[in-house]
Amino acid sequence: MVRKLRVKAVGDLKLKHPSAGMIRPEGSLWPADQFTLRRLREGVITADKAEPPKKSEAKAKPAT
Repeated sequence: MVRKLRVKAVGDLKLKHPSAGMIRPEGSLWPADQFTLRRLREGVITADKAEPPKKSEAKAKPAT
C-alpha cells in the first residue's frame, strides 16, 4: 500500500503531481514519493499534520 500525505500549496502555486494530478486549494492526497518529498524540501508545499485515521483506528469500540 502506498503511503499518502495530505498536502497544500504554499501561496497561489498551481502544482501537478505526475500520477496524482493537480493540487486543490483545500489540499490533496499525494503519494509520499520522491516528487512529493522533493517539493516539501523545496518549501512549495506543506504537509498537513492531521493524517487520516488508519483503518483499525477508524472503527469505533463498543461502549461498555
